Amino acid sequence: MSTPTPLLATKPTLEALRISKAFLSGMVQVQVLRSLSLSVYAGELTLISGPSGCGKSTLLSLLSGLQHPDAGEAHALGQDLSKMKRSELDTFRLHHTGFVFQGFNLFPALTAQEQVQLPLGYLGMSDKESAKRALQALESVGLSHRSHMRPAQLSGGEKQRVAIARAIAKEPKFLFADEPTSALDAENGQRVADILQRFASTHQATVLCVSHDPRLVRHADRVIGMEDGMIRSDRRLHVRTEGVTA
Repeated sequence: MSTPTPLLATKPTLEALRISKAFLSGMVQVQVLRSLSLSVYAGELTLISGPSGCGKSTLLSLLSGLQHPDAGEAHALGQDLSKMKRSELDTFRLHHTGFVFQGFNLFPALTAQEQVQLPLGYLGMSDKESAKRALQALESVGLSHRSHMRPAQLSGGEKQRVAIARAIAKEPKFLFADEPTSALDAENGQRVADILQRFASTHQATVLCVSHDPRLVRHADRVIGMEDGMIRSDRRLHVRTEGVTA
């Protein structure tokens, strides 16, 4: 009987190659990332943790193409994001990337289903197809029964699950989450963490989450600790192989 090939032997889907980033704070230049390298793989929830100001959100922003590094390269699916034209980058993110933020970013006048359905229209889906996909995504986060509700009628945890449904409805290859549980109570924080890990596993997606919330650690497959713009630790909590979790 042959031994399964470890997932870590496959090519990473997301890479930081000696990236550096600095920002001006008044008259002072603050170095946020310092020649940092990192490889991230599909099928896992990778958690980047560390204190405020350590550079974890900046790293997520660079790896998602929202910003460009001052030095080094950020690669997604083997492509250097900084060498893409703005239109190419927008198209790449539209088709391959989902985002979840701390602040939910929901439209007050839209129902949960309409929130999820809206970005699907930009992919060229018909109203019928996007409505079906939106309901499926809401069902996957346990909110199909709240599809007709608007944000004012939803709890904080429900709003975040709608935001996740919106991000995963197009079944992206990448899901980036920035402090997705910090505004939630214990029960909803655990629920959101479980949804993120399940999406990574069932869709073989690359899920990268930055947070200082310790509740996320038990759901993560890999935890990367950052401090002062550098990686200080890298722990794999679950050893994944193709189709097997050890």
